[in-house]
Amino acid sequence: MAMCPLCSERTGKRYCPAKDAQICAVCCGTKREIEIDCPASCPYLRASRSYEAEKRIPDAGLAAKVQKYDNSFVYRYREVLDAVSRAVAEERMTSSWLVDNDVIEVYKALTSTMKTLSSGIYYESLPDGAVRLALFRRLKSLLDEMMQPSPSGDRRILKVSEVIDVLDFLTFAAQINSSVRPRSRRYLDWISETSGHSLQAQQSSGLIIP
Repeated sequence: MAMCPLCSERTGKRYCPAKDAQICAVCCGTKREIEIDCPASCPYLRASRSYEAEKRIPDAGLAAKVQKYDNSFVYRYREVLDAVSRAVAEERMTSSWLVDNDVIEVYKALTSTMKTLSSGIYYESLPDGAVRLALFRRLKSLLDEMMQPSPSGDRRILKVSEVIDVLDFLTFAAQINSSVRPRSRRYLDWISETSGHSLQAQQSSGLIIP
């Protein structure tokens, strides 16, 4: 058997679709979503998510609001949550570099922006980087539309305070369903699957809201 191309120390026994090569189990486990951009179709990535111990800790301020995010909250804002999730999934299809961290930072930037709108001194808190900025613009346009009357008048207008609540919920959901790995796409994989924008051979990773 050939040596692992990542470490050149151990025999490569696991096929890595990201590297299109056989790599060793140690490199697979330690470099997964850190140095390797793992696709959702990788069976080792999917298996690791069922026992992954390195969980991201949500922001304390959001965790304190967890009781607010009950079934009635999800039901009341389901259309908004679905629309935002679809928009994120669509952006992912055009931006292969997008990772969970990018989505979380965009949610936070949008929250900060909406808070300035409610204070009467409006300015945009733009995220760093072209990838994040593109997603920010897409979601900002969507939310702006939802805060305006619809031409048909068939939906209610969202208040700024409601948009902030929805963004807080989405940030919390993304944080607890991602991992500490910098290239994690666990949250992205889930919303892509549920919104009908799944990549080939992709499977759900099981979103959990306590």
